[in-house]
Amino acid sequence: MRRYILTLLVAWIPAGLPAQDAFHLTGEEKQRLSEYPDTMRRGADPAWPPFEFLQEDGAYAGICQDYTDLVADRLNLSINVVPDLGWSEVLERIKKKNLDVITCLAQTPERDAYLSFTEPFTSIPQVIFTQPDYPYVGGLKDLYGKKVAMTKGYAVTDILKREFPRLETVLADTPFDALKLVSTGRADAFVGTLAVGIYLIRKFNLANIKVAAPAEVPALEIRFGFRTDWQPLVPVIDKVLGSITQEEHTAIQQRWINVEYDPLVDYSLLWKVGGTLSVLLFLAVLWIRQVQSQKRALQKSETRLITQKNALEQLTEDLEAYGERVARELDMARETQSVLLPDTNTVKVISELHVLHVDSRFEPSSELGGDFWGLESIDENRAAIMMVDFSGHGINAALNTFRLHALLESGSDTDTQPAAFLENLNARLSPLLPPGQYATMFYGVIDRSSDILTYAGAAAPTPLIFMPGEIEPVLGVGEGVPIGMFDDSTYENREIAFPKGASILLYSDAVTEGKVRDGGRLGEERLTELAKSCMTTCERENLVKLLAKRLEELLEQPLADDLTIICITRSGMPTVEK
Repeated sequence: MRRYILTLLVAWIPAGLPAQDAFHLTGEEKQRLSEYPDTMRRGADPAWPPFEFLQEDGAYAGICQDYTDLVADRLNLSINVVPDLGWSEVLERIKKKNLDVITCLAQTPERDAYLSFTEPFTSIPQVIFTQPDYPYVGGLKDLYGKKVAMTKGYAVTDILKREFPRLETVLADTPFDALKLVSTGRADAFVGTLAVGIYLIRKFNLANIKVAAPAEVPALEIRFGFRTDWQPLVPVIDKVLGSITQEEHTAIQQRWINVEYDPLVDYSLLWKVGGTLSVLLFLAVLWIRQVQSQKRALQKSETRLITQKNALEQLTEDLEAYGERVARELDMARETQSVLLPDTNTVKVISELHVLHVDSRFEPSSELGGDFWGLESIDENRAAIMMVDFSGHGINAALNTFRLHALLESGSDTDTQPAAFLENLNARLSPLLPPGQYATMFYGVIDRSSDILTYAGAAAPTPLIFMPGEIEPVLGVGEGVPIGMFDDSTYENREIAFPKGASILLYSDAVTEGKVRDGGRLGEERLTELAKSCMTTCERENLVKLLAKRLEELLEQPLADDLTIICITRSGMPTVEK
């Protein structure tokens, strides 16, 4: 999948003990709690939004503040922030036992020396931030030798220094300072928490920063950390954290988390194949040099020279055969993937039953991709349309389309409520996907008995809905959590009038992220204007054909991602083009 922008609501990831039906302390636990002060001194990071930060009115707020308040309320305690401390000062003070607890930090081997940790109550991913025009970054190894901004005293900084020593570290006092280093070009990238980075990008309008790729470090598990001589209190706090319900977790999530994500292309298959060929080519060149050296030094070893020459020729033949075999297997996989799309007869039958005109265009890229769309009849009045685009390219993306198709084939009847359909599909697909892989998806139900289109999005491109006789489209909403990113994601149903003569235009991000020949990317705004222009010069039944032609003229070829365009129109006379 080429670079694209998603708007998504990050699903909260509760961790640790499961929530209990009712919270109460035993007599022994109450006795243990009474041995500690009713007012505890807490250290907090003033610059780590939305987890914890200092507001303009001087009060501390954020996700961790909400969890701290829940614990304090359940135990009838006061857990008060000691003000005017930076993060480094917080760590130094708790080492000296001038603070009692930090309620928002990750456990590391270094911190085990002076803190006793609870079980984690949430887990947060780490990502790489760069400028939009920065060369491709697929992971941390692509930043070796580059200036990478990190935050002083943060757990992820310790991990990066320990496991990726070839990164050139540029330390910043806060995540915002680190993002400014990237924004001004003083650092090539910043590695930090996804939600924190996007919160700061939005708040301070850092428009020249994007999320380039996931960082290959474990997600940070956030815990309470008490001074070591308070270790007996930890089991009591674990019990409180375990009593927090899913509804309370969700309420905290919805109050604070709302981010944009910009995943990038995954060329893992090409790098693996290219790397293998490069190694073999290097061995071949090395072998040639050895032969030449031996020929000059050992003129009398003619037999040995001939043997080495024959071996080199065999190696070259093997390399050529390997390349041809890889090409054949990729072609076979691409052909197999296209079989998953709706066939002409299926589209025709559904179109005639529901009086629809269905026009589609699917053009596979030079690589294996992850595009997939489907059309299904629910009953005599309702038909369902879906479009899916898996992240990345190559074998992984193709395999994920097969996984999804298998789930759809083996699942229950098509759900008439799109949000419920996406939630059920997400719960079944998420455990099957490798870490960091997910899909954007649109799922809609056209009900001709009520003239209503009900739909839900999972970070899908914005659908365009054209009303009868109108060329100015109504912009739908494709936002939502990508399918497969989290096990417990939720989605929202949306409704729009869809009378006879109405049309909906769906498309993959290869369209909006395609490079325009005169520079830049097409984008959704220019696509909308292009679709309106096509509507003025052709019938709706020919919109996809004309739009595809205009895109071919406008965008650089070949496209780096699968191109999918679908237009469904409610009409009096059902026709099908494919």
